[in-house]
Amino acid sequence: MATSRKIALLFGAENINAIIGWIALLFVARKMGAEAIGEFSYAMSLVGGFTFLAFFGFRMAHVKRVSEGLDLGKCIGTFLSIRLFLISVMLTVFALFYWLWTAPEIRYGLPLGKDLYDTTETVLLLVLVYYIIFLLLGVVKATFSGLEQSAKVAIPNVVGTTIRSILFIYTAFQVSSGNILPEQGVLWLAISQIIGIVIISLMSLWYFRDYPISKPNKEFFNSYKSFALPVAAASIFGVLRQHIDKILVGIFWTATDVGLYFGVQRITLFIGTMALAIEEMLLPSVSKKHANEKGIKSSIYDAERYVAMVCIPIVAMTIIWSSEIIEVFISREFIPAVRILQFLALAALVKVVNRPWSVALRGSDRPDLTSIINIFSSCLNILLMLILVPKQIPQLGLEDLPGMGGEGAALALLISEIVLGISLRVLCYSSLNLKPQFEFFMQLVFGLIIGLIMWQVQDAIIIERWYELFLFSALGGFLYIFLLAAVGIFSRDDFIFFSNVMNPKAMTSYVGDELMRKK
Repeated sequence: MATSRKIALLFGAENINAIIGWIALLFVARKMGAEAIGEFSYAMSLVGGFTFLAFFGFRMAHVKRVSEGLDLGKCIGTFLSIRLFLISVMLTVFALFYWLWTAPEIRYGLPLGKDLYDTTETVLLLVLVYYIIFLLLGVVKATFSGLEQSAKVAIPNVVGTTIRSILFIYTAFQVSSGNILPEQGVLWLAISQIIGIVIISLMSLWYFRDYPISKPNKEFFNSYKSFALPVAAASIFGVLRQHIDKILVGIFWTATDVGLYFGVQRITLFIGTMALAIEEMLLPSVSKKHANEKGIKSSIYDAERYVAMVCIPIVAMTIIWSSEIIEVFISREFIPAVRILQFLALAALVKVVNRPWSVALRGSDRPDLTSIINIFSSCLNILLMLILVPKQIPQLGLEDLPGMGGEGAALALLISEIVLGISLRVLCYSSLNLKPQFEFFMQLVFGLIIGLIMWQVQDAIIIERWYELFLFSALGGFLYIFLLAAVGIFSRDDFIFFSNVMNPKAMTSYVGDELMRKK
């Protein structure tokens, strides 16, 4: 129950962040347009693509070692030293690539002497500052995660996201009123992003102030390397996977297309945050159980089952009401991205229900297996995007490609997530004797049935208000739970479980206790 409540808290907080962020996106989209969103998100992805150099699996290693109860001061000192070194490497490589791309040609075609497309140097620099702060903050947040202290992760995120979103909205109104030029508006979006992460950092450091930081030694470095190196390649591909879709859409299409993709992608954050919550809180719990030679099967099965109960109806309703969701919650300008939203919603669902199985392998000291399959899945994802996104790649002699743009990127992501999910379950069965659950497949079937029912409803009515959309989506969710209850998949014990996990009094007590506790 304790782990479930921590997952629920983090999931709830991240969904609050998603709602707040969506409100800000709504104003930015309607006041500044898809092109401005595209320029900003393209810069975020372009710089973010280099952040893989600061990870290499060491964050996961830190969460693992802290959760195992190793000396906390040495763990923090070791991870901080590694992260500082890797950030310096990232900055050096980014500077080198920037110079090779923009500096005047010297000889033999190097540097390339090209201009930046779909963004500006100033915006890139500000985004770089944001990522430096974000990566340093990662040391603190990973420590909280390893100690299963979700409140210390969630509360600063909510406050920082709220202030950043307020600044986004203010910028959007300033641009629409003519007080700020559109190109300056994108600049202020980047500045707002920095202010938000600074506030999160200051609050997190306050909770972190009494945590020990000790000088690392060779033994701890070797301990971290032994866990991190097998997953380093997967970590690299994992970071690239977060940004490659926007980068490729930006390269082969326009900033407006990136904006359309990014805009609807933000909607799927409501689903994807569950994966984050599972990763942050379930991994330390499974790792601790494995270290103490306790069984992990029930934790993995329960996580998948309860996550599916929450996310399947949400995804079904998102797919059925996709055009209405875009029109009500963003703007009509984003209607061409309906298919993108549907593909991304399905991909988010597959990603969320995959996460417990990935945690099972990593928490059981088999990160090598997750590394191999993640590398394969990421390579498949990138290959499919190169095939589906552009109309042609003359440099490779490829003509008459599908040219699906953002739809192709979303479809590639969905296919790679499905392949990853099947592979994870096969590996868990062969290595940990964890069999796929029949109940999960039944949940998918009932989700499809509810989707077909609501599809007929959607054809018969017109939705124009947000509360109408919520009403019919809630109706679909209740029908889904009713069907599960009718066949015994959703029981009285499940109802009691959800009631206890989401009990406001118990949740408030937990948050207060954790925030008051120094370590």
